Amino acid sequence: MTTELSEAQRELADNRAEIAELQGLIDGLEEKVREGEEAEEAQLLGEQYGLKRLAELRQEAAERKLAKAEAADLARRRSEAEEAARAGMVELSDAVLAEKYAAALNALDDLAEACVRREDAIREHLAVFADLGMPNVIANAPPQHIFALDGELFEVGTRRPQDLVTRATAHVFRVRALRDAPRIGDRAHPVERVLTAAAGMSEQETKAAGESGALAGRLVEAAREGVKGALR
Repeated sequence: MTTELSEAQRELADNRAEIAELQGLIDGLEEKVREGEEAEEAQLLGEQYGLKRLAELRQEAAERKLAKAEAADLARRRSEAEEAARAGMVELSDAVLAEKYAAALNALDDLAEACVRREDAIREHLAVFADLGMPNVIANAPPQHIFALDGELFEVGTRRPQDLVTRATAHVFRVRALRDAPRIGDRAHPVERVLTAAAGMSEQETKAAGESGALAGRLVEAAREGVKGALR
């Protein structure tokens, strides 16, 4: 509330109090006139009528002043509301969302591309290992195509892009408490276990987070904090 508005409200309140006081005096004088005391009371009554009329005019002036002050205050608050919205929404505009959306698309597309390349690479290396009769070959017949390398198993069909892209989307849905999240279960994916390990979570902590429903939050937190260096 501005000083002008508060002063206008106070002035109007004072005018109303003055009129109420004058009206009380007038009521008393009118009653005396009714009782036959006309001389002095009649003269005083006329004076009080005049004072009340002046007070009523001042009240009208105060009401107009208050209306102007209220209009100015409303205009000020509306302007401030627009400025606050402008400042608050500048980082949430469609242009900013489009930029972040593009970054998300690019990241998910990179993920999907890596998954596709992994499938092709597994088949290519497995074929070479099989031709050379190497012990790396674990299984090389439908439905399993697996080879071992440096203690890690590489299997066709276990890192599908649709699975990982869906899981990434579902985790964001869960963290943001959005409805209609894709169903992915509560167990951590092997790729997600790599991420949680890089974030300092043990296998037991990762399992417990999955069972409690906290896994999505931990994964998004780890992704935001950035564990790229720890993954290399």
